[in-house]
Amino acid sequence: GDGKLSLSASDLSLYLTCPLKYKFARVFGIPQEPTINQRFGILFHNVLERFHKEPPEHEEDGLRTLNRLFESGWRRTGFGSSDDELQFRDRAREALRLYWERERESEGEPVWLERKFDFKVGDHHVRGRVDRVDRLPDGGYELIDYKTGERKSEEDLENDLQLALYRMAAREALGIEASTGSYYYVLDGDKVAAPTKPDDAERVERTV
Repeated sequence: GDGKLSLSASDLSLYLTCPLKYKFARVFGIPQEPTINQRFGILFHNVLERFHKEPPEHEEDGLRTLNRLFESGWRRTGFGSSDDELQFRDRAREALRLYWERERESEGEPVWLERKFDFKVGDHHVRGRVDRVDRLPDGGYELIDYKTGERKSEEDLENDLQLALYRMAAREALGIEASTGSYYYVLDGDKVAAPTKPDDAERVERTV
């Protein structure tokens, strides 16, 4: 009401990409059938969330647990045996192996998973959720956003908005200072940090 908006990082990204797409999706609420890529991304997010919420007692069971959660989710989500789907399945198995290898060497400890936030920017509300928040050995925090799409380089992320917004949310809504924000490209096993800039908060406010 009164011209005030409730926005998420994906809303902002969609509007900046194409205002008309934003109008169709967010104003008119025209439903869209999720693509296989989107369904696969949701499945992968759910698998990793469940894995970290209930980690195995023994380290040697880690990869086995990830694969079991994936196979269960695969069936429950309605994936079948088409060529495209089986290609996603094969790629996922390799991705889970890479993920587990990296997790065994990770210095960060997950403290929050799928953590929701809601805070005000001017007259508007910004809402969303962070896939994962790790506590680092030095006491700081790292915000992690899982990606199953195409990997971006640090140069591509030079003016990244999403993690800048998440760092602001961490301070305003979660009460922590996050020194690092990273995109975790789980299908490649790569984690890419987005640059932190002094004017990040101003940029987020201006965009909203």
